[in-house]
Amino acid sequence: MKHPSWRCQDCGERLYEHIEGDYQCLNCGRRYDPDQLEENAT
Repeated sequence: MKHPSWRCQDCGERLYEHIEGDYQCLNCGRRYDPDQLEENAT
C-alpha cells in the first residue's frame, strides 16, 4: 500500500492508496482522486 505525504483536507490524517486507484483517509473515510491531489501539491 502506497502512502504518500498527502494529508486529508478534512482531518489532516495521512492518505493511503485505495485498491480502486484513488486515495483514502482511513480516519474519516474521505476519498480523493489522484489528479486532484497532484494539483494541490504544487
